[in-house]
Amino acid sequence: MARWMESGRAAVALMVMALLTGAPGAQAQGVVQGAGGTAGQPGSTSPDAATGATGETLAVAAPVIGQGGEVRLGPDDQIEVNIYGQPDMPLRLRIKQDGNVTLPLMGSVTAAGETPAGLAEKVRGELVRGGYLRDPRVNVEVTSYVSRSVTLLGAVVRPGIYPLQGALPLSRVLATAGGQRDGSETVVLRRGNAPPQHIAISALAAGGAGDPVLQPGDFLFVPTPELFYIYGQVRAPGSFPIRAGMTFRQALSQGGGPNDAGTQNRIRLTRGGEQSEITDLDAPVQHGDVMFVRERLF
Repeated sequence: MARWMESGRAAVALMVMALLTGAPGAQAQGVVQGAGGTAGQPGSTSPDAATGATGETLAVAAPVIGQGGEVRLGPDDQIEVNIYGQPDMPLRLRIKQDGNVTLPLMGSVTAAGETPAGLAEKVRGELVRGGYLRDPRVNVEVTSYVSRSVTLLGAVVRPGIYPLQGALPLSRVLATAGGQRDGSETVVLRRGNAPPQHIAISALAAGGAGDPVLQPGDFLFVPTPELFYIYGQVRAPGSFPIRAGMTFRQALSQGGGPNDAGTQNRIRLTRGGEQSEITDLDAPVQHGDVMFVRERLF
């Protein structure tokens, strides 16, 4: 009995010392008894990889989130809610059309219109007010931004629907799609009821207004470039995209120029079903023009 009492006093002394010195394991774990009368699981007190802080609300969205502007959640977005230290977490949820998500214990919580950080703080507040956790650490991660997307079609490597993860300029989305193909030089941007904008791809490198930041619902179309055709006595016959302001002289050089038997004089032009001769090599080329380079007479 004496030995048991002595060991008990030693244990109590160790607990008191731990409380006084704030040793790990003796700190409050941020858990109170749940509504069902059973104790909840201890919350984690180790530093988190996202912030390295203890006892604070965290919100981590998809990469690039928060760069250049706040991103807010919307219907059909998919999120992952993680309450550190709780074994049944994380919860993978889809925001319903009414803008709400259903969480255990808390019921329906409005998520639409919130930032990931704002939703994390809201969930944390509900847990504290409901008496479920004393100081929970909540993380909200966006796994899919369905409500914030743009549609990209036309002459690109990978057309499709692309999520807007943060404030993305047109150049970033175009690059994600693998870039334009077939020599396309223009992107058509349609936004709501506004007139379509024709944006030169070469202007995207300048940034600023030349590389507009996209908005949810934007429709992008990269048209197939207009073509001209050249054959006859040239080194590289074929079809070629028409560059902005291209002349017949430039078109001739695009075909490699006349070969040893060809001449740049009296080039035959077929346009709209009618034939003529090109008298001015500096005149502009039009879509569908067919150039035939004749053979030299001597």
